[in-house]
Amino acid sequence: MRNIICILLIGLFSSCNSLLDVEPETMVSFDNFYKSEQDLEVSLYQLQSFIHDRLLTHNVQEEAGMIMELNSNRDYLWEASSMLGTSGVGSITTDWTQHYFVVYQSNAVLDNIYKAEKRVTPERINYYKAQAYFGRAIGYFFLARRWGEVPVTRNSSSSEAYGKKPYLEVLDSIIVDATRAYDGLPVYGQIVDRQGAVIQSKQFGSKGAACALLAHVYAWKGSMIDLMELNGDSRACYDKAIEYASYLINGDVGNYQLTSGAEELCQLFSDVNKNNPESIWEFTLDMSAKYILTPYLVGRSLIGYPVDPQVSEGSQQYMSSKIALSTVKQLYDTLDTRLSSYFYDYEKYSLDVIKVKEEWTAGMTDPVAIKDTIAVRVKYVRDSITKITGGYVYPYKWREAILETNPNIPWITKLAAVSTNYSYWRLSDIYLLRAECYAKIGGNGLAEADLNQIRSRRNVKSYPQSKGDEKGLKYAIFHERERELLMEGHRFYDVARNGLEYINTYLPSAFQTLTLADVKNGGIFYAIIDKAFEQNNLLVQNTYWSQFKN
Repeated sequence: MRNIICILLIGLFSSCNSLLDVEPETMVSFDNFYKSEQDLEVSLYQLQSFIHDRLLTHNVQEEAGMIMELNSNRDYLWEASSMLGTSGVGSITTDWTQHYFVVYQSNAVLDNIYKAEKRVTPERINYYKAQAYFGRAIGYFFLARRWGEVPVTRNSSSSEAYGKKPYLEVLDSIIVDATRAYDGLPVYGQIVDRQGAVIQSKQFGSKGAACALLAHVYAWKGSMIDLMELNGDSRACYDKAIEYASYLINGDVGNYQLTSGAEELCQLFSDVNKNNPESIWEFTLDMSAKYILTPYLVGRSLIGYPVDPQVSEGSQQYMSSKIALSTVKQLYDTLDTRLSSYFYDYEKYSLDVIKVKEEWTAGMTDPVAIKDTIAVRVKYVRDSITKITGGYVYPYKWREAILETNPNIPWITKLAAVSTNYSYWRLSDIYLLRAECYAKIGGNGLAEADLNQIRSRRNVKSYPQSKGDEKGLKYAIFHERERELLMEGHRFYDVARNGLEYINTYLPSAFQTLTLADVKNGGIFYAIIDKAFEQNNLLVQNTYWSQFKN
């Protein structure tokens, strides 16, 4: 059977318009494609389109790990009736098709790139191979963390049925591809298109991005060996995670730097035209698309006032996803600079300080009367603000909106997307990941140094003097990741890496009764959707979820 690929000619991340000058075919067969570097570049841009649009569409784990107030929908997500449903949340959550688009497109490039070898230099051939290896590694990394054991396909042309691979084999295949990408990719700033123009998007693979992937997959592999009691060397995995994290921190694989403070970080998050020196790998906002969307922004559901024009100061409290002021105060130290940067007008809405106005006591001379008047006024201000906020904060990590207006109702504007390149891996994350791995192998002094490196830029006291430090170094690092990476979608995986106690304690109610046997049987992973079994008789349902099928 002839293999067919759908080539979507998009302007995504393009540094030139010449990609549009291709043969007028919508469906291009592999037989007459991959003839030139232009064909390779079109395929690479298609791969980037799939990464951009598909990898974070099933973010139920991320949502389960988010720090926000419990609601019935969030608590329901991990119930069997949801995970195994044939419609609604169940089918959306457990369908891995979108992820395999990324794998398929990566395989298509690798399977067919030999056809261009006569017309494309070996250097550029190796570059496209490295990008495809990175894409395949990213695709399987998301698959492995979501579904656990998954099929690993041989190529883009085989129509055979595949069974699931043992979990460590899946992770090892990611490491192999990520290492190939790491060896073959240039550093960010030296990645160029076929015409020699520098590619500015950090969504493309780079040596630094591959390095971050390797740091994370090794940390994940070591943690899963420990958590699920798999037959492997977790210490060796943590050592490798530390090694790759150190390359990033030391500047060996690109010029990445911590921002000066939380405010600069949020400003960079909110300006798609500026290079964020802390950001290593991103989902890039496609401003050339007909419909500008940010499906990848995990924290989108928390963004309301003042970014979304349809959410007012007083209506934020009625959003289904929200964070309570009491939660924020419990999370952060009082002088932590992230408070005033991550949350809009925090000083006003926190009620920590109520500024006394002179006119409140103008003309008064009696000290007792002045004191009583101020007390009454302060209470009134507190009550008024609390009535407006409902006791919730206004997340402000991403601040710029892309608005759309219905021409039939021009007086109403709607938030179409958040104007941001979503930094999925950034240097603060890498520092804290290395700290976590140091602590796991007994390198407490080195772990504390990395932890304090982040705290020093957020006006937080060094370990062990901050809130929560009395629980020990392991918790302090986890807690700092909660604070630093709030709303960025990493907390579920942070919890899982820290073991069963954390899974039972820091995730929604469905996780709080999981046993070690449940986790070994796949209780922290998605179920496989029913329709996958119709097409593949070698598949076996995740053991944990299979108990709920009858």
